[in-house]
Amino acid sequence: MLLVSQVMLWVMVIALAVAVLALARQVGVLHERIAPVGALALGRGPQTGESAPRLTVSTLAGGTVEIGGPLPDGPLRLLFFISPTCPICKSLLPTVKTFAQSERLDLLLIGDGDASQQRQMVERHDIELERCANAPEVGRAFQVAKLPYAVLVSAAGIIAAQGLVNSREHLESLVTAHELGLRSVQEYLARRASHSA
Repeated sequence: MLLVSQVMLWVMVIALAVAVLALARQVGVLHERIAPVGALALGRGPQTGESAPRLTVSTLAGGTVEIGGPLPDGPLRLLFFISPTCPICKSLLPTVKTFAQSERLDLLLIGDGDASQQRQMVERHDIELERCANAPEVGRAFQVAKLPYAVLVSAAGIIAAQGLVNSREHLESLVTAHELGLRSVQEYLARRASHSA
């Protein structure tokens, strides 16, 4: 009886090992097939490669900032469209702040909600009021329909990349698309599919 149970135990161990190897192979196959994560570029409003709409808006600190014109310091500007009523926007704010700092981007938060609620939201996340504008006209000019939405504008005032963002990977995809000279990750996937076909 003891011998039979030992044999059965070894058969089970070998079967489990084969199953684990098969699953590991499938995970590898799935990893190769999964497309890179990227911000979803919407087909509305000014497109990547075009000049950004030129507007002058007031910040929550009381100053003004120009959007769409050449940047005097020369960095890329990240326009991040938010709302105090958007839970994803609120949860993503710390990530956007650290991402902009690590990538040396000029961050400007654009909101269209109640100014006092927006002020409370950015102060809670320790973001300077100079980096935030309550300007619904900017959202209309870029035709932003869903939040959170991000637009990367070059130092020359050209839209470098844009899309709907929900994570740091989506934000990184905007910079990556710009560095690769692509309009979006979707364009990269289309090129990749045409090359493999």
